[in-house]
Amino acid sequence: MTASSPFWAGDPPVRLLVAFQQAYPELPPVWLVRAPGRDVWIAAAPAAVEQFTVIAPDHEARATFSLRSARMRRTVTQRPLPRWARYPAGVLLALSRSGLDLSGLNCVVLSEEPPGPGYEFGLGMAFAALGYEIHAQPYTSDQLIEVVDRARREYVEA
Repeated sequence: MTASSPFWAGDPPVRLLVAFQQAYPELPPVWLVRAPGRDVWIAAAPAAVEQFTVIAPDHEARATFSLRSARMRRTVTQRPLPRWARYPAGVLLALSRSGLDLSGLNCVVLSEEPPGPGYEFGLGMAFAALGYEIHAQPYTSDQLIEVVDRARREYVEA
């Protein structure tokens, strides 16, 4: 996340950086994003393949999906996409439909929220912010909420 972002809120948690290093020892994080108004952080780096790997160490969870597998609500190994990963997948699909294509990412997410609807919505907010950051596009909290709500209606609850 750049210092000019409207939601830059200081340094990311050290445990986020440590978790990213443990998950992807060969990669440095390229983007550090905090969901506006939430204590949800993402550390991300481009992936060598067109897949999105999302690791949530606080919940001992991991999901890998492509945009194609996400459309079918599946991981790349054809397992059902875990519930917690549906907001990130839905947001990435919504961003893609609006012209903010992402080809693949390696991500670690951290949140102080317990698993559940608030945690999942916060993940969606963080991934929406990440998409805008990657494309160096300005954004507001209202724009992110709009993307996440669209993902909820058209993907998560569909």
